Amino acid sequence: MEGPDDMTDETMGMIPRAVHQIFQHAEELKSRGWTYKFTASFLEIYNETLQDLLVRRSEKNVEYEIKRVSVTNEELHVTNLHYVPVASKEEVCKLLHSAKMNRSVAKTLLNDRSSRSHSVFQLRIEGRNEMRDLKTNAVLSLVDLAGSERLDKSLSKGDRLKETQAINSSLSNLGLVITSLSNKDTHIPYRNSKLTYLLQNSLRGNSKMLMFVNISPVAENFSESLNSLRFASKVNECVVGTAQVNRK
Repeated sequence: MEGPDDMTDETMGMIPRAVHQIFQHAEELKSRGWTYKFTASFLEIYNETLQDLLVRRSEKNVEYEIKRVSVTNEELHVTNLHYVPVASKEEVCKLLHSAKMNRSVAKTLLNDRSSRSHSVFQLRIEGRNEMRDLKTNAVLSLVDLAGSERLDKSLSKGDRLKETQAINSSLSNLGLVITSLSNKDTHIPYRNSKLTYLLQNSLRGNSKMLMFVNISPVAENFSESLNSLRFASKVNECVVGTAQVNRK
């Protein structure tokens, strides 16, 4: 998602590419009277707990809760999380470097550097056009999901086992939410996991979602790749409606 440390225009990850395009368009829209304010945050969901990736680990003795901004507003925020104003791709890349140092990773039998958490980068975008008396706002969420893991292959024990169970459980709950949305169920189980609860506004109603699924070309990972493709097919069938411009 972030790209390598020695990043170039060709090797940029998904996050720097996306924010570069956003800042570029914001600059172009200045001639039409639009001004924008951007605020970034970056967290990980590790063993079903939220952790701020923009602070040092020694400072993490605080609790993070997902709450609504107000009773009348469906917008969500995370208590005690660092929300950092940014004005360029370079400023975002500095945050990404800090976050990368704090991400929970570990060595397993399947991967020398395995992500043990889901990470969620969010960019809040607030636009204003004084000439037309218009305001608009949106949140871009760029999520790096930790891959599902088969215990019979990873042979995880202790902390690695607990991490694997948490990852697999949250991915399963994401699948349940997507199935419920596809079936137009009256109750959607967003609260079953921190991941779906945090992303509920991006999964439903007035939003757009795009998912990339990575699979392995190695024959011994065939069953896991097949499961990933089945999950991708389920996501592709989910239609939540047409997103509208959030303008006032």
